[in-house]
Amino acid sequence: MKKMEKQQAAKDKEDQKTKEKRDKIIGAVDIPDATSDEVMGALRGMKAITPTGVASKFNLKVSVAKKLLKELENSGTLELAARSQNLKVYALKMG
Repeated sequence: MKKMEKQQAAKDKEDQKTKEKRDKIIGAVDIPDATSDEVMGALRGMKAITPTGVASKFNLKVSVAKKLLKELENSGTLELAARSQNLKVYALKMG
Protein backbone atom coordinates (compact mmCIF):
# COMPACT_ATOMS: atom_id res chain seq x y z
CA MET A 1 0.00 0.00 0.00
CA LYS A 2 2.79 2.41 0.89
CA LYS A 3 4.49 1.77 -2.47
CA MET A 4 1.30 2.67 -4.37
CA GLU A 5 0.98 5.94 -2.45
CA LYS A 6 4.56 6.88 -3.35
CA GLN A 7 3.91 6.09 -7.01
CA GLN A 8 0.74 8.17 -6.98
CA ALA A 9 2.53 11.10 -5.33
CA ALA A 10 5.33 10.91 -7.91
CA LYS A 11 2.79 10.81 -10.73
CA ASP A 12 0.94 13.83 -9.31
CA LYS A 13 4.20 15.77 -9.04
CA GLU A 14 5.07 14.90 -12.66
CA ASP A 15 1.61 15.94 -13.89
CA GLN A 16 1.97 19.26 -12.08
CA LYS A 17 5.32 19.94 -13.79
CA THR A 18 3.90 19.24 -17.26
CA LYS A 19 0.90 21.42 -16.50
CA GLU A 20 3.22 24.31 -15.57
CA LYS A 21 5.11 23.88 -18.82
CA ARG A 22 1.91 24.02 -20.86
CA ASP A 23 0.92 27.32 -19.28
CA LYS A 24 3.82 29.13 -20.95
CA ILE A 25 2.90 31.37 -23.86
CA ILE A 26 5.02 30.49 -26.84
CA GLY A 27 5.51 32.88 -29.72
CA ALA A 28 4.12 36.01 -28.08
CA VAL A 29 5.47 38.99 -29.97
CA ASP A 30 5.36 42.67 -29.06
CA ILE A 31 4.71 44.39 -32.39
CA PRO A 32 5.78 48.03 -32.53
CA ASP A 33 3.27 50.61 -33.78
CA ALA A 34 3.90 50.97 -37.52
CA THR A 35 3.47 54.74 -37.54
CA SER A 36 5.48 55.54 -34.41
CA ASP A 37 8.41 57.94 -34.55
CA GLU A 38 10.78 55.19 -33.45
CA VAL A 39 9.85 52.95 -36.40
CA MET A 40 9.88 55.76 -38.94
CA GLY A 41 13.23 57.06 -37.68
CA ALA A 42 14.75 53.61 -37.95
CA LEU A 43 13.38 53.14 -41.46
CA ARG A 44 14.80 56.52 -42.55
CA GLY A 45 18.22 55.42 -41.34
CA MET A 46 18.22 52.16 -43.30
CA LYS A 47 19.83 52.01 -46.74
CA ALA A 48 17.61 49.14 -47.85
CA ILE A 49 14.31 48.41 -46.13
CA THR A 50 13.91 44.64 -46.15
CA PRO A 51 11.94 42.30 -43.88
CA THR A 52 15.17 40.77 -42.60
CA GLY A 53 16.65 44.17 -41.78
CA VAL A 54 13.52 45.31 -39.96
CA ALA A 55 13.35 42.01 -38.05
CA SER A 56 16.91 42.34 -36.81
CA LYS A 57 16.50 46.05 -36.00
CA PHE A 58 13.39 45.55 -33.83
CA ASN A 59 14.12 41.98 -32.64
CA LEU A 60 11.07 40.54 -34.42
CA LYS A 61 10.36 37.43 -36.41
CA VAL A 62 10.71 37.89 -40.16
CA SER A 63 7.05 37.02 -40.70
CA VAL A 64 6.01 39.80 -38.30
CA ALA A 65 8.37 42.24 -40.05
CA LYS A 66 6.78 41.32 -43.40
CA LYS A 67 3.33 42.10 -41.99
CA LEU A 68 4.59 45.41 -40.60
CA LEU A 69 6.07 46.43 -43.97
CA LYS A 70 2.95 45.33 -45.84
CA GLU A 71 0.85 47.46 -43.47
CA LEU A 72 3.09 50.48 -44.13
CA GLU A 73 2.88 49.86 -47.87
CA ASN A 74 -0.92 49.71 -47.73
CA SER A 75 -1.04 52.96 -45.76
CA GLY A 76 1.09 54.69 -48.39
CA THR A 77 4.21 55.29 -46.31
CA LEU A 78 6.37 52.78 -48.20
CA GLU A 79 6.51 51.68 -51.80
CA LEU A 80 7.90 48.48 -53.25
CA ALA A 81 11.21 49.43 -54.89
CA ALA A 82 12.43 46.03 -56.09
CA ARG A 83 11.29 42.47 -55.88
CA SER A 84 12.74 39.07 -56.59
CA GLN A 85 11.35 35.65 -55.92
CA ASN A 86 12.45 35.64 -52.30
CA LEU A 87 13.09 39.26 -51.39
CA LYS A 88 11.17 42.53 -51.33
CA VAL A 89 12.97 45.84 -51.00
CA TYR A 90 10.96 48.87 -49.93
CA ALA A 91 11.64 52.60 -50.17
CA LEU A 92 10.11 55.49 -48.25
CA LYS A 93 7.76 57.61 -50.32
CA MET A 94 8.95 61.14 -50.67
CA GLY A 95 6.39 63.79 -49.95
